[in-house]
Formats: sequence, structure tokens, C-alpha cells
Amino acid sequence: MSEVALKIGGRTYRVACAAGEEDRVKRLGKTIDEKLATMGPSAGPGEQNMLFAALLLADEVQEARDGGAGAAPSVDSEAEAQANAALSETIAELEAEIARLQSAAAETERQLKDASDRETGLREQIDRQDAEAVRHQSEITELRAAQAAAEAVRPTGEDLGSLAPALEGLAQMLEECADKLERRSADA
Repeated sequence: MSEVALKIGGRTYRVACAAGEEDRVKRLGKTIDEKLATMGPSAGPGEQNMLFAALLLADEVQEARDGGAGAAPSVDSEAEAQANAALSETIAELEAEIARLQSAAAETERQLKDASDRETGLREQIDRQDAEAVRHQSEITELRAAQAAAEAVRPTGEDLGSLAPALEGLAQMLEECADKLERRSADA
């Protein structure tokens, strides 16, 4: 048993063949490559194009068989069997490559869906944080207004006794707001 390297469609394939049949298998490989070249560029994957070329050649062989049913065979049956075996092996390799590419495409699609789901989650998180920032800004504005109102009222010595509890309450509110902002900043 020998092995022949066939260059078809710009790729190299290793094919096993009977000893002494190497040249014939190479010629068959060249025929497949030529058929593939006559098909011209295509949008499909190279393996699919090679499969189509092999099918076209098989169709030509079948037509020759059907047309010459009563005539003497032009190719001896052992060589034809070997050529068919080589063609079958090439088709099997192409089918395996197509299956591998389909599997890779499915994995890529799954990864894209995962990335899209992560993006959606992050966008929702950003929206929640933006809403929280707006709420914090509103609280700060209210506290500044309260502070301005408190500063506008200048207590006299007599009023200091009654203002002390109100100022303590305001100071406590400011401290609570500052603590909340620090905790949220640390969480972010």
C-alpha cells in the first residue's frame, strides 16, 4: 500500500492507493483539481466546492457508463475501483471537514449569544446606576437648599437655644447622606 499527496483546490490531501497506482491516482487528483478550477470562484466553502467538483466528475463517469453500456469498457475495472475508492475517501474527508466547520460555526454562534446576553446585563446595570446617580444628585440639591435656608436665617443670641436641636438634626441628615454616598462609591 502506498500513499500519494494530492494538491486539490490549493490544499494537500494524503490518499492511500495500491502499489504501482500512484501515477494514476495523481492523474485522477489532477482531474478533480482541473474540474474544481473550471467551476470558477464561488461564495461557498472550499470543501463544498470540491464536493461539487467530485459529484460533477462522478456524473460524467456515470454518463459514460450509461452511454457505453453495450461497448467494451475503456477503463479496466480494478483501476476504476481504485479511482472510485480514492474519490470516496476524498468525499469522506470533505464531509468530515464540513461537519467540523458546522460545529465551529455553532460554537461561534453560541459565543456571540453569550456575549450579547452579557452586554444586555451590563447595559441594565449601567441604567440602574444612572438612575441612582440622578436620585443622589436630587438629594444633594435638597440638602444644599436646606443648608442655604439655614444660612439665610441668622439666629440671634436668644434664638440659639431653639435652633440647636434643628441644627443637630440637619447635621445628622448630612452625615447620613455622606455615609450613603461613600458606601455607594465603594460598591461601584
